[in-house]
Amino acid sequence: MSRIACALAVAAGLAAPAAWAAENGVIRIGAAISQSGALSREGGFLHDGYELWKQKVNASGGITVGGKPYQVEIIYYDDESKAQTSARLTEKLITEDDVDFLFGPYSSGIGTATTAIGERYRKLTIAPMATANSIYDRGFKYVFTSSPLANQGLHSVLDLAGSVQPKPATVAIVGPDDLFPNVTAEGAAHKAKALGMEVVYRTTYPKTVTDLSSVASALKNAGADVVLSTGYTQDSILLVRALRDQGVRPKMLGFATAIAIPDFRGSLGPAAENLLGAEYWVRTQTYSGPHFKDSEQYYQEFSKAFGRAPIQHAAAGTAGAIVLEMAIRKADSLDTEKVREALLGLEGETFFGKVKMAENGTNPLASLAVLQIREGEPAVVFPDAIKQVSAVYPLPAP
Repeated sequence: MSRIACALAVAAGLAAPAAWAAENGVIRIGAAISQSGALSREGGFLHDGYELWKQKVNASGGITVGGKPYQVEIIYYDDESKAQTSARLTEKLITEDDVDFLFGPYSSGIGTATTAIGERYRKLTIAPMATANSIYDRGFKYVFTSSPLANQGLHSVLDLAGSVQPKPATVAIVGPDDLFPNVTAEGAAHKAKALGMEVVYRTTYPKTVTDLSSVASALKNAGADVVLSTGYTQDSILLVRALRDQGVRPKMLGFATAIAIPDFRGSLGPAAENLLGAEYWVRTQTYSGPHFKDSEQYYQEFSKAFGRAPIQHAAAGTAGAIVLEMAIRKADSLDTEKVREALLGLEGETFFGKVKMAENGTNPLASLAVLQIREGEPAVVFPDAIKQVSAVYPLPAP
């Protein structure tokens, strides 16, 4: 296709073939991400994380492959927070837009569907926010994540619980009936038992729940020292309100995903104070790598570019994209198989953390921190090496 023909195709809403893109120095990456629907808030941050990487790469002259510099283009579609829609759009990205690589969506439920499409077409997918263990237990060859797996999602909060005095004795775990929350809950239950804590209550509720008063009542009856939630932003807000309405005040209340999201703190106000949450990334981390000397630089550049502070969803997206870039540079090729082999041999560091990809596409060096809401803002309280303040324990009376 000529440049003029390509320009006409783009003007008509059609994408230029990857062959033209490669010939003219463009690496094309496809991403079906939630820009509307229930997961749009999280998907929006992931989108911006990918975008910041693209901006940094292109501003620095692109990615050199075989002695030729390539600019990066990312083609986005809105999956409306629906797995079937995301799978359909992923296939469109591969078969019609002819992308070179794929960036994954937010959520493991959606990611399970889209990575199966990528695997069928042997198209590499970098999935930094689709981390359910089951995605990587299928023997797939073309999906990778540099983020911690879902079963580890509350391990850091439980490690903190195991370090305080007096040590909590009992734990309750609740969350929506969805892939990531269920895997996280199972991992938390095993971790609690390993730390000598008894799991006295565990339940799930529908993803579309609008009232968690019955769950709050059950938690009140259970009387657990530690209550852990594996939920998303909106149901986590519902849970805190229901617990407050029924006067439930455990010694520790921790969340797998919601703490750093501004909507969570903004909706709850003072009720969010001293709540805990696991976090893939915090700005006090001092890891260094391509484009960002540390997490503070990442924080500043993201904030300037998008007018809001980054959270783990954004940072994970940028870091995952950097890992793909590192593999392309190492392979010195855009060939899928060569880049895949480079990923498997990759060992290094990004601002997000250490990276060493395993055969199943996971990063065993990935780790999590713990945040606590202090005076309305999240502060790092664990591990000690990067903490900003000491944890408040037990939860004081409201």
